[in-house]
Amino acid sequence: MKGIGLVLAVWLAAPGVAGAQEPRDAVSDRVDLAADTAAEPDAAQEPGQPSAPYKFVRDVAYDYRNFLSWRNGLWLGVGGLAALAVHPADEPIQQEVVEAGEPLLSGGDLYGSQKFQVPLAVAVWIVGHAAGSARASAVGRDLLRAQISVFSWTNAIKFASQRTRPNGDPRGFPSGHASASFATAMVLQEHYGWKLGVPAFAAAAYTAASRVTANQHWLSDVVFGAAVGVSAGRTVTIRLRDTPVTLAPLVVPGGAGISVSKTGVTR
Repeated sequence: MKGIGLVLAVWLAAPGVAGAQEPRDAVSDRVDLAADTAAEPDAAQEPGQPSAPYKFVRDVAYDYRNFLSWRNGLWLGVGGLAALAVHPADEPIQQEVVEAGEPLLSGGDLYGSQKFQVPLAVAVWIVGHAAGSARASAVGRDLLRAQISVFSWTNAIKFASQRTRPNGDPRGFPSGHASASFATAMVLQEHYGWKLGVPAFAAAAYTAASRVTANQHWLSDVVFGAAVGVSAGRTVTIRLRDTPVTLAPLVVPGGAGISVSKTGVTR
């Protein structure tokens, strides 16, 4: 379909470009997760320590607050501008879909569904814990947190926007399948780098395109859905990316200032 491949290819490459160029700014993305939770989410509970379910619920609550950061605002702003840019192509592409008849891409409706993504996240968490792999367990935990976050924000925007889908159904903006699959891709990218990031983002782009070819969404729906998903995935993995800093008053000849220094690396 004209336009779909180019737009989604931009979103496929964007997280890597941003990760290579953007500064490590821990101030803009607020991190309130406890160090023990970030490092070993399934470590044995010590007497007096919060339970694992409590830690999970607490971290999900922090995810909602941390989602509202300047960095995510930038991602969502770029996603909104991209959706606006492709909006004129919405109806021409939908017309091509109608003329083509049957959906051209299959499998995306399943992969992007939370009926698939949530059990997948839980399975990764359980298998990682059972195998004694703190890394795999943390990945599953972050995947589940990302799905909770992206479901909430996507549906909040859906009900606020009330945009009709090309097939006449309600609440089309943004695409939930696109946001869910891009959230998963972002989490895998942050944990494993491009060795899993590339196939995960390819699967997310395929899923987003399939929603357009199935006449379930406008192109602009899936473009902004990708931005919401990336933002949710970034939010739950802040600890893997940002370097904590400390701010201190600094006296200099003729005035005063603020000293900014690194206090450690969380990766």
